[in-house]
Amino acid sequence: MALTYKISSFVKNITSPVIVLIGNKETEFQNGSAAYEKSYDKNYLVAEIRAKDNKVCIVLKENDKTNDINWIGEEQASFF
Repeated sequence: MALTYKISSFVKNITSPVIVLIGNKETEFQNGSAAYEKSYDKNYLVAEIRAKDNKVCIVLKENDKTNDINWIGEEQASFF
């Protein structure tokens, strides 16, 4: 079973139509709750929120610090 991720839970509070933009791929949702229910195979962070054509546009970027915290919640040691 592959690990899946969801976007930030604040998105559920958006009642307007939502466009989620990852790279150059747009996905449109009826509202924030529908956008939140979608699972992703990568961990994304909200990079930007803007209005576009009377819709809320959420730009996601991949979280490059996914593994900075170990399984017990401690930050990994950095030797550099």
